[in-house]
Amino acid sequence: MVNAYPESFAKADIAAAIAATRFGYGPRPGELAFIAEDPGGWLIAQLRDDPEPEAIHDLPRTPVILREMRAAEAAGGATVTRYRQEVQARGRVEAARHVLAAITGPNPFRERLVRFWAEFFGIGLDDPATAPFAFAFEREVIRPNLTRRYYDMMLAAVRHPALILKYRNHLSFARRSAIGRDRRENLETGLARAILEDFTIGPVGGTTGLWRETDVRALANMLTGWGLRDVPDRPETAPAVRRAPLLPAPFAFDPRAHADGPKFMLDRDYQAAGVLEGEAALDTLTRMPAVGRRLARLLVRAVVTDDPPEPLVEAVADGYAAGGGSLGGLAATLATSNAAFEPALRKVKRPDDLVISVYRALGLRPTDGGAAIRDIAMLGMGPAAYGAPLAVPDTADHWLAPTRFADRLDWCAGTAIRALQSDPRGPEAALDLGFDALGPKLSPHSYRRLAVALDIREAAALLFASPEFQTR
Repeated sequence: MVNAYPESFAKADIAAAIAATRFGYGPRPGELAFIAEDPGGWLIAQLRDDPEPEAIHDLPRTPVILREMRAAEAAGGATVTRYRQEVQARGRVEAARHVLAAITGPNPFRERLVRFWAEFFGIGLDDPATAPFAFAFEREVIRPNLTRRYYDMMLAAVRHPALILKYRNHLSFARRSAIGRDRRENLETGLARAILEDFTIGPVGGTTGLWRETDVRALANMLTGWGLRDVPDRPETAPAVRRAPLLPAPFAFDPRAHADGPKFMLDRDYQAAGVLEGEAALDTLTRMPAVGRRLARLLVRAVVTDDPPEPLVEAVADGYAAGGGSLGGLAATLATSNAAFEPALRKVKRPDDLVISVYRALGLRPTDGGAAIRDIAMLGMGPAAYGAPLAVPDTADHWLAPTRFADRLDWCAGTAIRALQSDPRGPEAALDLGFDALGPKLSPHSYRRLAVALDIREAAALLFASPEFQTR
């Protein structure tokens, strides 16, 4: 006989369900009981645990990628075409390895933060200039700096070939420079504009967009000379390409291209100091309260709800500021805020959220993430299809469009049937499946539907189609 729906749940059980589904990618069978022992501690521990997931250990590093890219460009013609095709194929393989870390790894909250920052910088497979680096950028810039100061992540990002090549900063030189004195100025402003508009203050006209075109040019002048050194053919014998934690090779500063004299940006003077000018500007920008609030709002929107509550945004921004622009403080404050655990707040799962959470709920442990990547793409989200910073849609109005929603329900039903085709459990296991996946988030309505399911496959299809599973 089926028991009645519980009259109440322990606060720790409710918090565990929210921690697992909202901050992570959903629990695996039996995991909620462990999380309920200390939901906040479970999240915070993931901010301290920073080893690179085993699934991505042996993927290529930037010096190797850059050397291959330059060799293809030097050959030209059909070689470039073949190389770009190989990059896309390799990108799908790397995407599969990265999604595998979210499906099978022990740190789903950390993986969600990695994905947030990868999309924030927008180094994806869509742009031929950056496609070779799409996942190397994530491994070399984002993962090592996930809980450091934002300055550390920004410095690593701006010195990475992905951003330097994307915005052509390696070609930038000032009129007032040794190179520019005898030729026409070639000041590239793209990287400076991206730093101000996308990575720190925000677009002009937004809630924090307070910069001017003169600020763009000033920052661009500070960044002249920030480029790339040549990568030798034998990196194992070349000290120039040894990888430092915050400065992925092969960044190089060329003082001959750097603008002479002082600069003036955002109502502040910067004395001539070569490469230190750009570093000082990044330090100033990443410590601005407006930048902290913008990052807090974006993170709350990505993790908690499409319409971030201002008190929660301010609290998360305070955590950022308290650590001098700390990304660890940003994430930890969110993970320990009571407001972030409000059950009434909901966010619709994107295709990657949905697929990963279904795989985890079913207890699947694939050795290859290729099937998951294909499932995510079928639901409308290609691997690393960023296109631009913050370009991936993550709001309900996009993912709940009628045709997309129908595809989601069809996929959920089909996956449940295929995965549980030979499962020996009877319909009496349906409620265990529901509580394993959602805990107290399982609604009375869904509880009743699962209780009368004909078999475990129908129960799983009903569970994955339920509103509480489709949201987090």
